[in-house]
Amino acid sequence: MAVGPAIRRFLGPRIARLAGLWYRALFVDLAQVAVALAAVLPRGAHLLDVGGGDGQPLNHLLALRPDLTITTLDPAPFVGQWIEERFAGQVTRMPATTLADYVSRGQRSPDALLIADVMHHIPKSARRGFLDSIKVLLDRQPALRIIVKDVEPGHWRAVLGYWSDRYVTGDRNVSLISIDDLTRLFEEALGPLHCVDTHLLEKDRPNYVLAFHR
Repeated sequence: MAVGPAIRRFLGPRIARLAGLWYRALFVDLAQVAVALAAVLPRGAHLLDVGGGDGQPLNHLLALRPDLTITTLDPAPFVGQWIEERFAGQVTRMPATTLADYVSRGQRSPDALLIADVMHHIPKSARRGFLDSIKVLLDRQPALRIIVKDVEPGHWRAVLGYWSDRYVTGDRNVSLISIDDLTRLFEEALGPLHCVDTHLLEKDRPNYVLAFHR
């Protein structure tokens, strides 16, 4: 049984958020991630944030890029609950929604797609199916910028994060994916792509951000 949700209920919303910020900082520097994301997002873009969770990373991004509008979606019944009030008008929340749902409903095609700490939670057997939905978006919007933030295996923080995902979050299917494996998977599923490395790995190992486009 996952202990994370039980802890959050016990602490209550305010303390749980403070504890969550401290806990997340063990694994990633969200300010550095925001800088990496901001560097590869087109000006005035509409960003589709897949698997957005609590939305805390978006606060850092919107502080740097107030020109963005964002739609954040998540299969969970809640999404974006930690987005700051000052950014509320720039963010549309879509709880209980997968990327496949978004695509099938004919929603607005985004200028950019953000897949942040999502790939390693998708079972290996389901990753091609997930990329099929991305391909539909890419065919609709050939200029789509696909941005992936994930974790390179091998570092002690990656190991710690893996065990946290398995036993705190409760995801028994977690499987980290390297930059090389991610790039290979994307090109096999989506065709030839240009890849821009933001070099986040050099600043906040083992976290990386890559941007793909045709």
